Amino acid sequence: MAHRDTAFVDVDGIRTRYLAEGSGPPLVLVHGGAIGTGSSFDIFAENLAPLAARFRVYALDKLGHGETDNPGSDADYTIERMSAHVEGFVRAMGLERIFLIGQSRGAYNGVALCLDRPELVRAFILCNSASMTPGVGPIPEFSRRLQRTAPFAAGTRAWVRHRAEAMCCHPGIVSDAWVEEWHRIYHLEKSARARERMASLGPTVFEPSIERDKERMLARIAGGAFRTPTLIHWGRDDPSAPLEPMGLKVFDLLASNFAEVSMHVANRAGHFAFREKGAAFNRLAIGFFESFA
Repeated sequence: MAHRDTAFVDVDGIRTRYLAEGSGPPLVLVHGGAIGTGSSFDIFAENLAPLAARFRVYALDKLGHGETDNPGSDADYTIERMSAHVEGFVRAMGLERIFLIGQSRGAYNGVALCLDRPELVRAFILCNSASMTPGVGPIPEFSRRLQRTAPFAAGTRAWVRHRAEAMCCHPGIVSDAWVEEWHRIYHLEKSARARERMASLGPTVFEPSIERDKERMLARIAGGAFRTPTLIHWGRDDPSAPLEPMGLKVFDLLASNFAEVSMHVANRAGHFAFREKGAAFNRLAIGFFESFA
C-alpha cells in the first residue's frame, strides 16, 4: 500500500483537511452529512485501501465538516459555497480529469461540479442522495424525524450509534471506530460553533440556498447540460433515501437527459451501501472508472 498522507490545504482561505493515498488516476471522494454534526471523510474509511490500490485517492472534509474550517461568514452558509469549496479543493490540489464519488449531500455537490466544471470530471458515481431527488425538500422528513425522536442525548456515543444504525440495513456494520471518530468530530470546538450558527442560519440561509440552487441544477439537467458518464449506486433498503421513489427519480432525472447513465441497486443495504457492501462496491467502482481510463 502506498504511503498515507493526511494533511491540510488552503482552499480560497479555508483550511481544508484531506487524506491522500495510493497512486494512479485521481479519484476524489465527497462525503455527505450536515455542517457541524460530525460528518467527515471518515465515512469512506473502509473503502480507501482497496480504491487506493488502483487510484490516487483524495478524501476531503467539506466546508464546515470534519476538521475543515467553518464558512468565513454567515452569508457563506450555503450549498453553493459548499459546492464551490469542493471545486476549489480540486483546483488547489492541481487535479485534472478526476474520477469522482459523492455520497448523500456530497453527491449533490458532485452533480454541481459535473454541471459547472464538466471538463474536470471524467466519470462520476452518485451514492444515495435525497438531496439530489426532485421534489424532496432541503431537509428530508426522515432526517427531521430522526432528530426529533432520538432516544439519547445529542452528542453522546449512544446517540451517534443510534443515528448511524438507523440509516443502515445491518446495524452491526456500525463499528466502534466509526462511532468514536464521529463522536470526536462532533465535539470539536469548531463543530459546536457551526451548530450554533446553523440553529439560526439553517432555516434562513442554508435551506433556502438548497431550494434555489436545486431549481437551477434541475433546469440545467433538463436542458441537457449534464454530460458526465455516471453510475448511480443505491442501497435498496435505505430508509432515509428510499429506492422508490427517490433513487428511481434520480435515475430518471439523469438518464432521461443523458445516455451514459446506469444504476446499480445494492440489495440489503441502506444509506451507506458503499460501506455495507464494501467489497462489491469497490469492485464495481474500480471496473466502472477503469472503463474510462
